[in-house]
Amino acid sequence: MKRKIIRVGSSRGILLPREVTKAMGWEFGSQTELTVDEKIKEVTLRTIKIDIPEEYNAEHLKEIEGTLEKFQEILGGIDD
Repeated sequence: MKRKIIRVGSSRGILLPREVTKAMGWEFGSQTELTVDEKIKEVTLRTIKIDIPEEYNAEHLKEIEGTLEKFQEILGGIDD
């Protein structure tokens, strides 16, 4: 799959198709780790698995996620 590098503010970025993020189980805010092998000019992007402590209410977290998704256009980029 070929992708072009684009400008994102003063940085550079690559947009991932929805099919890729879906296949990886990534949602907005998912944690990933990027590694670079300069010798072979290769970049690897992998999922960082986060364990949710038992005392957290999973249903409450789903409600928060739903609210964030509902207002993603307004909230998008506030973590930059």
